[in-house]
Amino acid sequence: MAAIGRAARAGVLVKGGQHIENVALADTIFFDKTGTLTEGNPRVDEIVPTEGIAGDELLRHAASVECNSTHPLARAVIQAAHYAKITINAARDLFTEIGLGVRGSVDGNLVEVGSVYLNGGLGGVPVSLQARLQAIKEQGATPLMVYRDKQPIGFLSVSDRVRRGAGKTVADLQKLGLTEIGILSGDHEKSVDLVGRQVGISRLWSGLKPDDKLRVIREKQQGGAKIIYVGDGINDAPALAVADTGIAMGAKGTEVALETADIALMGDDIAKLPFLIALGRRMLFIIKLNIAFGLVFNLVSVVAGASGLITPIMGAVVHNVGSVLVVLSSASIGFFKDDSR
Repeated sequence: MAAIGRAARAGVLVKGGQHIENVALADTIFFDKTGTLTEGNPRVDEIVPTEGIAGDELLRHAASVECNSTHPLARAVIQAAHYAKITINAARDLFTEIGLGVRGSVDGNLVEVGSVYLNGGLGGVPVSLQARLQAIKEQGATPLMVYRDKQPIGFLSVSDRVRRGAGKTVADLQKLGLTEIGILSGDHEKSVDLVGRQVGISRLWSGLKPDDKLRVIREKQQGGAKIIYVGDGINDAPALAVADTGIAMGAKGTEVALETADIALMGDDIAKLPFLIALGRRMLFIIKLNIAFGLVFNLVSVVAGASGLITPIMGAVVHNVGSVLVVLSSASIGFFKDDSR
């Protein structure tokens, strides 16, 4: 309880003592990219329509489908439409295809927004648009394809900045001796590689659907790894559930992610992760210390009592003194230092 209380004062909500123990025993940590290692405030940098389609029309179609989504990329589209003073009419018959995108009916047309793989990959995309897509990816941005009645009408280039201090957090985690730190992302390879270089992570998985993240984590667990997974979105829910410890971003994370996770970072501050792991390890050390102290202290007391060195009343006093010392030792964890401040 002392460790959970200390974590709460640092802005970390731990749903049970077992979870902080699992954090202490972890040797592997995987991050989602968008909204976890990045700020989660993406912006639309460029609107690229196909021939015959106006940029405002492309943006209106995308925003109409995305207006009820909680995904960070959807928020960027809505914000861009707001700045452009475009009237948004919410799409009907909305359906989210996890890991790929969302589709709905706009003005009687089927509109789909998301990955190019929503409609079978690059095969149906005009060659001229493919070149622009590749250029956007090389810059590390994320292209959101927009289809109308299964035909590509353009894409939106969306980018996000790496969280301030993310590189230091990764370095601090490495100092704690974790054997593997990686990124599991549904984004394309160039974007994931760019973020990986910026924060100092070399173990990268890109283009993953939720089931793919699940598969990576289970394969690692079968090899004996104790895994922490940190994410914020609906796509992360399966990974958060199957990891030994799931940690969600509490401020901007989705409701599904928060419900599934074992721990929530209420301020979305990933700098709390090294503190949390160190706190868990300190908790285990104090537990072991208290057990060892209690055994030795009581053994000495029993021997002293049996030898007549102390009276029964003195034995009772000594026993209570030992209990007080154990309580004080446990309470000391409440003063554990948070170096992330």
